[in-house]
Amino acid sequence: MGKLNLNDMETVEQIISDEQLNITWGNANFGSMSKRNVVANTLLKCASGHYTGNTAKCIAEELGLVTKKWTLTKLGKRYLFVAYSNGLSV
Repeated sequence: MGKLNLNDMETVEQIISDEQLNITWGNANFGSMSKRNVVANTLLKCASGHYTGNTAKCIAEELGLVTKKWTLTKLGKRYLFVAYSNGLSV
């Protein structure tokens, strides 16, 4: 088995580009929280069985990260893992 190369790890920016995020975001305002932190927190809530605000849910849904029934998509699972894995996989 090969050694883990952190340079080869996928980034959230590779999964959802800044352009995609900005287009989908519109005029939403979550104070000082970054857009990517809002998305990651929204996906964590979904995966954990908690709900979030409608605006955050709609953004995640439009990005294809969650379904209308509030479950993670395959893309959402990838984004969530990358957002919280800190480049580590054991």
